[in-house]
Amino acid sequence: MLTVASRPIILCVEDEPALLRDLCEVLQEAGYDAIGAPDVAHARQVLMRVAPALIVCDITMPGTSGIDFMADLRSQDSPLSGVPFMLLTALSQRDDVLRGKWAGADDYLVKPVDYDMLLASIASRLAQMGRMQTAHESQLRRHVDELQFQWTNVLDKISQCALVCDAALGVRFANRAAYSLCRSPGADSSLSVDMQGRMVLHPAIVNHPDIKNFLAGGQEAVKVDLPRPAAGKKMWQVSLLAMGERGQAQARSARGETFVVFLSDTAQRQLHNKAALARRFSLTPTEVQVASLLTDGMTKQEMSAQMNVSAATMAYHLRNLFGKTGTKRQAELVALLMSVAWNDIMLPTPQKV
Repeated sequence: MLTVASRPIILCVEDEPALLRDLCEVLQEAGYDAIGAPDVAHARQVLMRVAPALIVCDITMPGTSGIDFMADLRSQDSPLSGVPFMLLTALSQRDDVLRGKWAGADDYLVKPVDYDMLLASIASRLAQMGRMQTAHESQLRRHVDELQFQWTNVLDKISQCALVCDAALGVRFANRAAYSLCRSPGADSSLSVDMQGRMVLHPAIVNHPDIKNFLAGGQEAVKVDLPRPAAGKKMWQVSLLAMGERGQAQARSARGETFVVFLSDTAQRQLHNKAALARRFSLTPTEVQVASLLTDGMTKQEMSAQMNVSAATMAYHLRNLFGKTGTKRQAELVALLMSVAWNDIMLPTPQKV
C-alpha cells in the first residue's frame, strides 16, 4: 500500500553516490522528504511503498535508463503515471534531452547541478500541479452537483424508494417514496430519523459486508438481499449504483463519491409498464427482459445466469440498451428505465467531465 507523507516526497534516482547524497541533503534542508535510489531497480522498490510528489532521475545509468523508467511509469494506469518527472543530464547529452522531452519529461537540469535552479524548478512544478489539482477538483465538484440536481428531479418522480448517498451512506437526498418508509429508530424499517432529524439507513444495511466491500472497491453496482430484523422471512433488497466514474480509491476519496440507493421488499420491485418502455426505445423482447433484470438489481453475472447466455451476449444486449436509451452508466440506465416505465419521463444526461 502506498503511504502519503506530510511533506512532499522527492525521489532522487542517481548512480553517482556523492551526487545522490548531495541531492538528498539539499532537498531535506529545503523542507522536502528526499529518498535516494542508486538505480531504477531500487527506485521501483521505493514506489511500491510511497507515492512521491516528484521524481528527479539521471538519464544515463547502469541497467534501465531514466528515459525508459519514465516511459514505463507514464504507460501505467495508476496515480504514479502523473507524477512530475525531472531528468538530469550532462551537457553532451543533448539528444537524450530531446528524447526525454518527446517521451514526456516535465523538466530537465544540466550537470553539474545548480541547486538554486533545482529548488526553483521543483517548487514551480509542484505549485503548478497544486493549481491543476485544485482546478480539477473544483470542476469535479461542479459536475457532481449538476449531476445530483438532475438526478434528484427524476428520482423524486418515481414510486420506488430512492436515495442519493455519500461514500459513508449518509443520506443527501430522499425522494418522496422514501419518506413513507421512515419510522422511529429501532423499528422494522430500512429508513429512520435520528435524534438530529437526519434520515439514516438501518445499521444492517450500512454494516453489511458486501456493501462495505462495494464502497471500498471499484465496482459500478451491487445488489444485496438481507432479512428484515423483525419480519421473519421477509427481505429487503438494497441496490447501490455509482453516479460517476469509479477510479483509484485515493482519487475517489478526494472528490467524494455519490451513489443512488434503491430500497424495496424483494417481492415488490418490478418493472411496470414494459410495453411503454419497449415503445419508447424500440426495445426487443430480449432487451425488455434485460431491462427488467437490471431494475431488479441483478449484476451482469446474475443476469447471464438467469437468461442462460454468455457474458459476451449479455454485454451485447447491454450495449444495445445504452445506445437506444442514450445513457453511458448503469446507474443512469436503471434510473431511466424505472422512471419511464412508471411515469413516462426522461432522465437528463449531463455532459461527461
